[in-house]
Amino acid sequence: MRGTKQANEATAKKLARELGQFRENPRSHLPAMTFSGKLRWGRTDPVSKTLSEIEKIIKKKDDLKWLQKRMMAKRGDDVAKAFAGSLHASHDEQFTMVGQFNSSSFGSGSYVRRGDGKPGYLAGIQNYANLTLRMLPWEDHARRGMYFFSWDGGFVCTGPNPNPPEAWLGDVLKRSRFDLKRTEHEGRTVWTTEGLDPKDVVDGRPSSTGHVALRFHHGPVVGLGLDALETFSKKDSPFVHHLALSMLPPLLPSILTMDALWTPKGWPEGRELPPTCVEGIGKVIDAWQGLTMNEGIVASATKQTVMESLDEGLLIGEQWLEGTDREALIAALESFGGSNEERLLAAEILRLAIADPQEDSIGLRIEAKGSPEQREDRCIRVMDTASCGDVLSAFWATHGQEALAVLGLEGEDAATIWKGQHDAPKPFGKFLKGLDQAKALAQQKARFPTQENAGVVASMIQTYLVAGLTQGMGSVERKATARHASLDEAAAAWAWLVAVGRSGGQEWHFESNARDRGGVWAVPTTKLWSIGKQLMEADEDEISELQEGWRNTFDELKTITGES
Repeated sequence: MRGTKQANEATAKKLARELGQFRENPRSHLPAMTFSGKLRWGRTDPVSKTLSEIEKIIKKKDDLKWLQKRMMAKRGDDVAKAFAGSLHASHDEQFTMVGQFNSSSFGSGSYVRRGDGKPGYLAGIQNYANLTLRMLPWEDHARRGMYFFSWDGGFVCTGPNPNPPEAWLGDVLKRSRFDLKRTEHEGRTVWTTEGLDPKDVVDGRPSSTGHVALRFHHGPVVGLGLDALETFSKKDSPFVHHLALSMLPPLLPSILTMDALWTPKGWPEGRELPPTCVEGIGKVIDAWQGLTMNEGIVASATKQTVMESLDEGLLIGEQWLEGTDREALIAALESFGGSNEERLLAAEILRLAIADPQEDSIGLRIEAKGSPEQREDRCIRVMDTASCGDVLSAFWATHGQEALAVLGLEGEDAATIWKGQHDAPKPFGKFLKGLDQAKALAQQKARFPTQENAGVVASMIQTYLVAGLTQGMGSVERKATARHASLDEAAAAWAWLVAVGRSGGQEWHFESNARDRGGVWAVPTTKLWSIGKQLMEADEDEISELQEGWRNTFDELKTITGES
């Protein structure tokens, strides 16, 4: 027959033992009825009706002919029918063929097929030691509003009111994967995992690790630390599943409410979390309770939903800061990759981002070596995986120049250095190591007057001149002799080569028209080169006069190039 198998020795012995105990004391396999009232309109509850039917069967437990007739009846109570079949089977001396019942919710068990009873009901009655499976025969009664609670020390029906016995809760918690400590607080029984203060759990105050609180309607409270929830492994049964399958119907909201609380380190004591955080935590708890979320990620999901919903201050890892204290920011960045200078600059740039938020820097989430993600109405968040360099990259465009003041760089020096790093980014560690050189270079470049309204040719010649004087001739010469996009650009390059005395042997790089035009432009370019060399060596009191000479000569250049 389908669903049956040959019983092995262990299964046969187990069934013989279970059915022997059942035959000796059939009433021990029935739920104790703690509800003694009547339903609406004076109706008798369905469990009492079934128990009354079963009582008749118990009185005939040794009458095999009567039991056979009862277990095959087409009408009558289904639980009573399975009960009669199981009593009939208890008279067997050997168990060779057995049925195998499997349920994802109630578990599995071998049983003796006997009569017309439902397989699950037969399995539940004959496997009374299985605390979950024993409830299965009563599932129809549960659908009709009756509540059952099963534990190692008992099995009760509380009628239409879900009032779990104290012993039930203690046993279920004892058999869970958590090591729970029982205490009393203000007349309530409180169970907590290690590290939780029962008072914090009962009062709904933040704890050091965060926690989930299960508040039973009849008074007890269970507190599970988020750190304890994180220890979940594949071999573990989810706690809510374990709890729900110790009652029928398995509806936890009928006996308890659940809430969770976690605040990042540094969150002001007494300040409530924003409503979006509370709403997000509620969704996580609902998903866990509905078994759509793995228990092992409940803790991280709770933390993430809080951190992703905060709309003020900033988060560094799991630490919240107002963002106004630079020293506090430096301390928070201590574990993040980067040199001390990178950490100092990153702390300052974060402080500025909070003090003077820019449209492009509000609500950034900064991760390792990735483009920062901007979120609406959210606080700045630096992920654990990020480095100080990632922080600097994220805010360099908006706050980098101002942040350089913390390193003693301000004004035109800071502007030049900031622009160089913005236009041609280097790793910030390397950038900061070369900052002394960059600072000196910026100070040199700052001696040359800026020409904001210059044309393409004049600007190009100034760029060649300043770069040659401050950075060396080699790289500029290579650029000047490279292919150019237009005749004017080629002529500008030739003008510079002539002015600095580097044109010999380079003629083949340029067309004759470019050399002719550049030769004319070389006259003011040569004057600028001479003034530039003087600017590089001048004392502070001589700079102003030389800068004026530069401006006048540059105006000549613009005129001769037709860009004035």
